[in-house]
Amino acid sequence: NKKLGVMGLAVDNQKADTVTKWLTAQKVEWQQVPTEDVIRETKKGLAVFNLVDSSIPAKTLSSMTKKFGAVIESNSDYQQRVNSLATRPQFLKPPEQTAQSPPNQSITPSLSTTPSTIDITNSTKTESLGVKKSPTVTIDDLRNWYNAADKLGKSENYKKRIVEVANGFKAGEQLSESALTVMNKDTFELEKISRLTQIAQRIGMVWGKSDENSTQVKGKIYDLAFNTQQRDLTISQKDGEIILNLQSGKVQTNKVTPQILQTFEDANTQIDKILAKSQTQQIDIQR
Repeated sequence: NKKLGVMGLAVDNQKADTVTKWLTAQKVEWQQVPTEDVIRETKKGLAVFNLVDSSIPAKTLSSMTKKFGAVIESNSDYQQRVNSLATRPQFLKPPEQTAQSPPNQSITPSLSTTPSTIDITNSTKTESLGVKKSPTVTIDDLRNWYNAADKLGKSENYKKRIVEVANGFKAGEQLSESALTVMNKDTFELEKISRLTQIAQRIGMVWGKSDENSTQVKGKIYDLAFNTQQRDLTISQKDGEIILNLQSGKVQTNKVTPQILQTFEDANTQIDKILAKSQTQQIDIQR
């Protein structure tokens, strides 16, 4: 993101500690992106970091390019690269079974450090010798479900029930079809809201007016107000009806429809075009 002076770095999460120690040794300013904000990369076994461009020495950048490959300037190219990687869930296995480690996966994105499409994970059933097998579920899935429910503002009783399901799962019980359905629904709902939040921040970066406390955008259809540090966001219609209200990163009001999400995706596409045009103009000026 050239406007913010930030470069994204996605690396094999098994190598995250090694990478952060190396970045620190090179005096590069970095911050890890929370896994819930990069759900697509997390599913691919990647950890994502934001690096401050101005803190990266030329020699260090050269070393990174040799190690990870050239910087990916196009958001769509980056998404295509991420999608091409194998999904790497951490399955629960008996002690006598061991999983073969996948090859290292490393990417250096530049234009955007957040996923630009929503990944709906549909658990599938397989049949072998006429026997139906249940969808593969891991304890990490259940932890993610609890975190999603918490961020979605679900009640304490609701979250307590998830804990009970998780305890039963650890004791060897299979997840019921109804529990699996609700888990997928909650997880997708959080992905949808996370995506909307990411786009809202990009909109604020391009069209917003900022003061000491917040950034505001007055649009033709929707108004936005958010405070990134406090993780607050309000999206409302012009008539004042609140579509989405986040306080400290947790959902207070949620009336997001597929149509609303598509409207914001269209706005995000416009931003990509604006940034691409701006980059072209800078190249022309430099020439």
